[in-house]
Amino acid sequence: MASYPNRFFHGFCPNIGNSKSHFSKYIIETAHDISDYEGGTILETITKMEDYYFNEERVGEPFYLIHATLKPDFKQNVKFIAAFENLKQAIELVQHLSGNEIVETEVPVYR
Repeated sequence: MASYPNRFFHGFCPNIGNSKSHFSKYIIETAHDISDYEGGTILETITKMEDYYFNEERVGEPFYLIHATLKPDFKQNVKFIAAFENLKQAIELVQHLSGNEIVETEVPVYR
């Protein structure tokens, strides 16, 4: 498997080939915590590469969220799966769950 250094990343992986699964696709998004006005933090998805590298409000390092989109016959449309500090681990989990390769996108994937 290729090396995946931590960086700005958005991608998805279709969950085809497993008819018994309730998920239609997996999504990886880059996120970070930012400071709020009351001294706490807010989880925010990073949508632009500039925000990955330059954000004075960020608390800690960016990380990667994995969500799964449910098939249309479910009331809920998205489930949170996991969060990773390491991009390689996030990609490996998604590819292991789906059996398919991840597709990197330039913009966030619609959930």
